[in-house]
Formats: sequence, C-alpha cells, structure tokens
Amino acid sequence: MTSHHTTALRRMTSARTGLPCWATLLCAAALLCVSPLRAQLPAPPPPAAPPAPPPATPPAPAAPEAPATAPPEPPPAAPAPPTDQGPDTLPPLETPSGTVQVAKPPTVTVVAVGPTRAPQPVRAERRLALLGELSWNGLAGFGPVLVFHAYPQLAIDLGAGLGFVGWKLGVRTRYNFLTSEVTPFVGAGFMVASGFDAPSQDLSGSDDDNRELNIKLRPSAFFQGTIGLDYTDSDGFTFLGALGYAVLMSHDNVEIVTGTPDADEQAALNALFKSGIVISIGIGYSFR
Repeated sequence: MTSHHTTALRRMTSARTGLPCWATLLCAAALLCVSPLRAQLPAPPPPAAPPAPPPATPPAPAAPEAPATAPPEPPPAAPAPPTDQGPDTLPPLETPSGTVQVAKPPTVTVVAVGPTRAPQPVRAERRLALLGELSWNGLAGFGPVLVFHAYPQLAIDLGAGLGFVGWKLGVRTRYNFLTSEVTPFVGAGFMVASGFDAPSQDLSGSDDDNRELNIKLRPSAFFQGTIGLDYTDSDGFTFLGALGYAVLMSHDNVEIVTGTPDADEQAALNALFKSGIVISIGIGYSFR
C-alpha cells in the first residue's frame, strides 16, 4: 500500500513537472511562426499630416520715414609728430589703423552766359592771299604775289616775277585804313632786279649802222612808295590796285655797250630801266 501510493505520487509529480515544459515549448513555436507572417504583411500607411494653417495676411507697408540729417563730421585730427629719440632712432613702422573719411563737396554746375561773338573782319578770317600781278615797276612785274595779313590793318606783300630790268623780287609793307571789304592803303617796300647779262640789240631803231645802240643792264635795287585800294570779298575774291613811284637806289644800271643815245633815247632808257611811276593790278584769292 505504501509502495503503490509512493509510485503514484511520483508519477503525479512527474506529470505536474512536465506540463509546464510542454506549454513553454508550444508558446515558443507559436511566436516563431507568427514573426514570418508579420514580415510578409504590407506596412501600414503613414499617419495623415495635420492640415496646414491658412497663410497670414502681410502687414501693410509702413510710411517711409524722413532721413535723419547726419551731423557734420568733425575734421580729422592731425597726427601727432613722432618723438625724436636721437639720430639713431628709426621711424616707427606702424601705420594708423583708423580710416579718415573726407566729405565729398557738393557738385555745382556753372552755366556761363556771355555775349554773342561779333563777326571778325574779313582779313582776320582770310589772312593769306595769292594774287597774279601785272605791273610797271611793281613788286613782281609779271608774276605771283603772296599777301599775308598779320592784322586786319597790317599786310605784307611778297612778289617775284619778270620785268624790264630782269628777274625781280620785291617785298612791301602796307597799312589798311579800314577793316571792311574795301579799304584804301599806303605801302612802302623794296625791289631788286637781276638785269640782263647779254647786251640788247639796236634799241634806237635807226637804219644807220653807226647809230646802233647796244646796252647792258646791271643788277639794281629800287625803293617803292605806293597808295592803292584793297578789295577782299567774304567769299575770297581779292583785287589789289596800286599807284606810286619807284626810286633807283643803286648806281646807274644801264651800261652803253655801243653807240651814243640822243635825248629821246636817253629819256626812254630812263623811263624803262630807272626811276619811274608804279602801276600795278593784282587779282587772286584769299584763303581762310
């Protein structure tokens, strides 16, 4: 009796002890099977975002404030002179770190209003003229004359050409009384002539061989005094006319080679080659 009860108690105790072990194994197997099933299921959707609040109304722009007037900046202070520590002291290498700002002065626009410029005289605008001269005892004889107006009332004439006394070169200074297009003038100048190297032939016109007169002209110089009229148009046309007298300044410029001239022949020689009246006309153009 006692052994049977003891055996039954042991079996009941073993059964009670093994029951919790089987229960634990079954729970673990169920957990292992549930985990793969959860992994195959789709992920749940994310939670919906809360609705955004309505946009706030922007505030009205504030009225612009008047700029405050900046106080005038004080003038920069002069840097202190370096301290003299003797002849062996080097100047300091430090430079002032402060930046000096100089106020920019205001810009002022000046508009000058002056009187209207008056038109200049025609000889102030057209100072250089080139003329062709045909004259008796003139500057060029037959040739060009160059005119330069240093001032509207002061002109210098330079001529070169051919005359009865040979090749000629002349210069004259004249004063214009007016600054208008037409002005009278007075002038004075000098002329030099080359003469003829070869003797002339039979100037007497006589059929007598013993009366044949041959002469030779030496180089000569003349002084000329004239009065005249100068017309210079605003378009450039220029006319110059002069009357006067030319005085032979050198010695007798006529050398008698053969023959002896009579009174009429001597008068003709004097009129052609010595002192005489001046008649000249020049026409040309004045340049700006």
